[in-house]
Amino acid sequence: MGDLVKRETLFATALLALVIGIVYLFYRVIAPFVTPIAWAAVLVVSVYPAHVWLARKVHRRGLAALISTAAVALLILLPSAYLVAALVGEAVNLYQRLEQGWGATAITEVASRLDPLVRSWAKRLEGIVDLSQWNLQDVVLGILGSISTFVVNHTTAAIANVGRAVFQFVLMLLTMYYLFKDGPSLVESVRTSIPLAEARATGMLAHVTEVVRATIYGGLLVSAIQGILGGSLFWILGLPSPVFWGAVMGFLTLIPLLGAFLVYAPAAIILFLAGAYVKAIILLAVGTVVVSQIDNVLKPMIISGRTAMHPLLLFFSIAGGVGVFGLLGLVLGPVIAAVFVALFDLYRIALHDQPSVAAHPAAGEPPAQAL
Repeated sequence: MGDLVKRETLFATALLALVIGIVYLFYRVIAPFVTPIAWAAVLVVSVYPAHVWLARKVHRRGLAALISTAAVALLILLPSAYLVAALVGEAVNLYQRLEQGWGATAITEVASRLDPLVRSWAKRLEGIVDLSQWNLQDVVLGILGSISTFVVNHTTAAIANVGRAVFQFVLMLLTMYYLFKDGPSLVESVRTSIPLAEARATGMLAHVTEVVRATIYGGLLVSAIQGILGGSLFWILGLPSPVFWGAVMGFLTLIPLLGAFLVYAPAAIILFLAGAYVKAIILLAVGTVVVSQIDNVLKPMIISGRTAMHPLLLFFSIAGGVGVFGLLGLVLGPVIAAVFVALFDLYRIALHDQPSVAAHPAAGEPPAQAL
C-alpha cells in the first residue's frame, strides 16, 4: 500500500512538472504575439453586436467574418491615414516657411522681444549668476537645434519600427477574422472551463464583455469631445487648421502619457512669442482646465455607469493598467479590476452561505451547501 501511494505521488509530481513545463513553453511561444491577439479580442468584443447583425444577413460565417474584419481595418486606417497625411503637409509647409527665411526673422523678432526682459532679470541677479555673455538668439538657435536633433532621431526610430507595426497589425486582423468566425465556440469553451456554476460563469463573461465595450466606447466618446473642444478653441481664437488640430488632439488623448497639451501648449507659446498675450493665456488656461481635465471627469462617469464599478477603482485600474500594459492597459486594467470584483463578490457570497460554526442543524436537516 505504501509503495502504491509513493508511485501515485511520484506520478502526480511528474505530471504537474510536465504541465508546468508545457504551459511555460506555450507562454514563451505566444508571448511575442500577446499584444496583437489582445487587441484583436478587444476590437471583436467591441463590435460583435454589429457582426451578429451582419452574419444574419450574409448567412455565411466566413464571408461575414471577412467583411467585419475589413470594416474594422478601414475604421482604423482611414483616420490614421488622414492624420499622417495632414501632419506631413503641415511639416512641409513649416519647412518651406523656414527655407524662405521666416525662421531667422522669427528668431530675431523673438530675441528682440525677450532680450529686454532677460537683461532686467540679469541686473537683479547680478553677483549671483554671470549673464554678461548672454545672447538670447544663440540660446534660441541652440534649443531649436536640440529639438531638431531629437525629432530626427525619433523619426528614424519610428521608421525602423514601421515594419514591426505593420506585421503586428496584419496578425491582429488575422486573429480578428478567426475570432469573428469561431468566437461563439471559443467563448463556450472558456465558459465551460470556469470552475463555477453555469449561471455565474455566464454572468462573469457578460460583465467582462460589458467592461470592454464601455471602456472602448467611453474612451472614444471622451476623446471625440476633447477633440471637438480643442478644435473649437482654435477656431474661436482664429488659429489655423482648427479641424485638423482638433482631430490631432482627439487622437493624442487616446495614447497614454500624451494628450491635447502637446498641441495647445506649443501653440500658446508661439502666440506669446508673437505678442498675442491674451490669446496665449486664454488658450493655455482653457486647454489646461477644460480640454485636458474633462478626461478625468467624463471617462470615470461614463464607464463606471455602464460597468457598475466605483469611479475611484476605475481610475486606478486605468492608470495602473497603462503603467503595466501600455495602451492596451486602457482596456485590460478595467477588465482585470472587474474580474477581481466578481471573484471577491463570489467569495463574499460563499462566505455568507457557509453554515455558522456555532449553529447545529436540526436532526435530519442537511447542512447548507457552499458554492
